[in-house]
Parts: sequence; structure tokens; C-alpha cells
Amino acid sequence: MLTATLIVSTYNQPELLDKCLLSLARQSEREFHCIVADDGSGDETRAVARKYQGMVGSALRRVWHEDRGFRKTTILNKAILASASDYLVFIDGDCIAHPDLVREHLRAAEPGAYLNGGLIRLSSKLSDRIGEQAILSGDAFRTRWLLHQGGYYARRYLRLDLGHRLRSRLNQWTPTRLYWLGSNSSCYREDAIAVNGFDNRFSYGFEDGDFGNRLELNGVRPKTVRWTAIALHLWHPRPWSSSETLEANRKLMDENMAMRRLRAIDGLDELSD
Repeated sequence: MLTATLIVSTYNQPELLDKCLLSLARQSEREFHCIVADDGSGDETRAVARKYQGMVGSALRRVWHEDRGFRKTTILNKAILASASDYLVFIDGDCIAHPDLVREHLRAAEPGAYLNGGLIRLSSKLSDRIGEQAILSGDAFRTRWLLHQGGYYARRYLRLDLGHRLRSRLNQWTPTRLYWLGSNSSCYREDAIAVNGFDNRFSYGFEDGDFGNRLELNGVRPKTVRWTAIALHLWHPRPWSSSETLEANRKLMDENMAMRRLRAIDGLDELSD
């Protein structure tokens, strides 16, 4: 039986993390471990993670390091090293997971492939309207309820409306370019280790694209579960984002591709030294 660890990245967003972990506590698949990869948050975030111990999957733990700026790639690598499962599912702590998200990732897992899940981005207004009751009742994943809360209909809501059989077929027919989406993607742990994990040199921007590029350079092809493994992305500001950082990270990603580097120069191995 394939064992899985779900890695949840977070940084000082305890209210959003609470919603994320609540959605993970009601997953239809119960046999998975969960690691909260905490990029230096304070006591409020620690309290939220502690609140859900014994409620999320078969086990939950928190991996933390001190706040020294945006170091998401480093804390994700630490979470990978702390995991012991065959398979890794990644989601951000600002997302609400559909009740079948873990089950769908495990159902579609395939050697030689990584999975690209679906993300429905919500407005600030809609994000605020989704509370505990909407998650527990499943209303958060019902189009009629979202529209009633002030949302507007868009094609992405078809992922919530269509039957599972048709959505499974649409996974195979989608023409959209596939890529690693850090807020909803998965891969075999051995494939993450083979490319030396995420590149610790990256700050915010293109760190996911670089990881996916290197997986593909190592022969791991992308496969989509956008129509069946779904998460809602809650709106929030990004004070750590800057045009200078984005440009520097883009150049780093492009350099890795031009050199066809499949292993991160500064990754998992460098953390374990």
C-alpha cells in the first residue's frame, strides 16, 4: 500500500492555516501523515498546529525554523527529510482542500510522473465568507453557495459541478500546459530526493517552476489531476513579493534550465551536512 505524507507550507497566517487544517481533518482518505512546514511563524501558528494533532490523518507534526526572511524552499526540504512515506503531497496553508484531495492524488499516483492539481482562486470577499461551518458542511465546494456569498460564475467552477467520471476524463483531455504547482501537487519521495529537493537559493517566485523543471529533466513527466484533486486558494496580501526578487529568481530558474541541472546546487544534501 502506498504511504503518503501531506506537506503544508505556512508563514504567520494562523487564521488561514486553521481553515486549511480543518479541511485536512475531514479528508475521505485517513491514512496519511501530515507535516506543517513552518517558515518561522510565531506562537499563534504553533498553537493552530497543536490544535489539530490527532485530528489530521494518522499523524501530524510541525517542522519549524527561525524567521530569517522568505525561506520556503528550505523549510520544504526540511519537511521532505522529516518524512518517511513513499509519496508526498504538497499544499499551501492558505488553501482549503476538497474532501477527496488526498484520495485523488493517491488514486492517480504513477511511477515516473508528478501530479498537477487544481486551484480555484477566491476573491478577498469570498475568502472571508468561508468559515468553519462552510468547510464542515462542504458548502465551500458548492458553486451555488459560493455564488450566493458574492462570487461570480466562471469556468473553473465546473470542477465543482461536474460528475467524477466526466472530470476524470477531462484530466486526460485538458490542453493546458502542465507544471509543478506548489499549492497542490504531488510526487514520489524518491523523485524529490533524486533532484536534491527544492533549490534553497530561491526566495519568493519561480521556486516551484524550478523544482518541476528539474523533475522533468530527470524523466518525471507531469500528469494532471486538475479536475479531480481540487483546492480553494484564499486571498491574502504578499508583502514579501518584489519585482527585483522575481527577476532574480527567474534568471536563476532559466540558468538551471540552460545548464540542464537536474539536481539543486543547494538542496537536501546541503541541509543534511
